[in-house]
Amino acid sequence: MTRYRIRAILLLFLVLHLTACYTWQAIATATPAQLIELEQPDYVRVTMEGGVQVELERPVVDGDELVAPGDRSVSLEDVLLLEFRELSLIRSGLLGWGIAGALLTLYHLATCGQELAC
Repeated sequence: MTRYRIRAILLLFLVLHLTACYTWQAIATATPAQLIELEQPDYVRVTMEGGVQVELERPVVDGDELVAPGDRSVSLEDVLLLEFRELSLIRSGLLGWGIAGALLTLYHLATCGQELAC
């Protein structure tokens, strides 16, 4: 295997990693504070009364509030729904196969040109 082919494979894995699809997983819990302390998620989306949604990065529980860096905080009493951001393997896999198929098609068209029997 040539070193250019190895670079291409590594680049493909990097692209697939960067384009990974994340989804929000709703968590039904009576005590969001305990869940935040146990799971320690990177991102949390909080839905409050009135349908207001706030995304918090690396939240921690401080008294009766969820606090995130950057002076963002949400009172635990106002939390109606708590969602964690998780990687969706199915969506990421489908996206990866779609990208790989598109690249193979482009490569085939570039090497064969207008010839039908390649």
